[in-house]
Amino acid sequence: MAIEFTFDPQTLLQAISDEAPCGTDPRLDTSPSAPFLRMKDARATARRKERAIDVDPDGASPADDWNEVAQAGFEILSQHGKDLEVTAWLIEALVRLDGFAGLATGMVVAQGLVRTWWDDIFPLPDEDGNEPRLGPFTALNGVSNDGTLIQPMRKVPLTVGTEPFGLWQYEQAIEISHITDTAKHDARLSSGGIKLEDFEAAVQATPVGFYHKVLTEIDAALKAVGDVSDAFAERVGVDAPPAGALRAVLNTTLDAVKVFAAGKLEQAVLADSAAADAAAMETADAPSDDAPAGAATEGSLPSGKPRNRAQALQQILQIAAYFRETEPHSPISYTLEEAVRRSRMPLDQLLSELIIDSDARKYFYLASGLRVPSHDDGSV
Repeated sequence: MAIEFTFDPQTLLQAISDEAPCGTDPRLDTSPSAPFLRMKDARATARRKERAIDVDPDGASPADDWNEVAQAGFEILSQHGKDLEVTAWLIEALVRLDGFAGLATGMVVAQGLVRTWWDDIFPLPDEDGNEPRLGPFTALNGVSNDGTLIQPMRKVPLTVGTEPFGLWQYEQAIEISHITDTAKHDARLSSGGIKLEDFEAAVQATPVGFYHKVLTEIDAALKAVGDVSDAFAERVGVDAPPAGALRAVLNTTLDAVKVFAAGKLEQAVLADSAAADAAAMETADAPSDDAPAGAATEGSLPSGKPRNRAQALQQILQIAAYFRETEPHSPISYTLEEAVRRSRMPLDQLLSELIIDSDARKYFYLASGLRVPSHDDGSV
């Protein structure tokens, strides 16, 4: 499955003109309507609104401001000048507007600009060398503190709905589920935390295809981030901007989706397999001229003994999908999917989920003759 870019990256990699392929420095235009100043002001407004929303969720949305940032950045890079600071700001906007697909799109643009136009790209080197060019991308990742992209990436929706949840809410829900003190547990929920059950319900309400799309976009973003790092390294060697924090968030999100959406992803595989099998069996299962009148053909549900564990789990998920379609009001499908999800978990992770009290969990290990994991220190 190929990623659907936010826009064609090649659009921003073409020369501005034959005479000046990189155009002019966009900072030189100081008129009130200058696109660089519009972009800078819109970015400042958007970030201010985001900080306000962290305090008051009912505050003004920064979406229109980020859209203005993206439009101004597109205008600058396509019509006025090739600029790495503008590109970094464009990436910030694209992540907010189009999630991991936006990140991949922006990074592909950045990689192309560095590899194609490095000698003349803006901002030009100063007395500190290439710092004006490298600094904006260092800021995206961060050095001693989180970069400007870290939190926005953790907020990219991983469910659909009126209030979609992101990675940070999934991690928060897991943390809250392990709090054994009732007062602390309730306090976290009343302060805006969510229950793990609510997150899992949002996952179940999310279409199967959404998660295949998310995984594809994360893979594309990981590749694009790596390509940008390589492009900078080719130009400045060890001075290339760091990208480890960006990769870490992408990999953490990738792993999380594969865990909490395992049932959904398996459903998609089974649906594709069932469709292929149905097409292949359509002719074979059709009654022949010699078949007795009224002869019945088998349904599409799994039959026969599974040959291995993986096939057994697939059959359970296929049965769950059947009940979800025929009895959507019934909890049977959710129970079966939950059983499959837990069957794939390591023992220590499963016990941490089933036995919340750390002392009881340690007693179980000891009573069963199992070694207590070194990381199971009882903290919550």
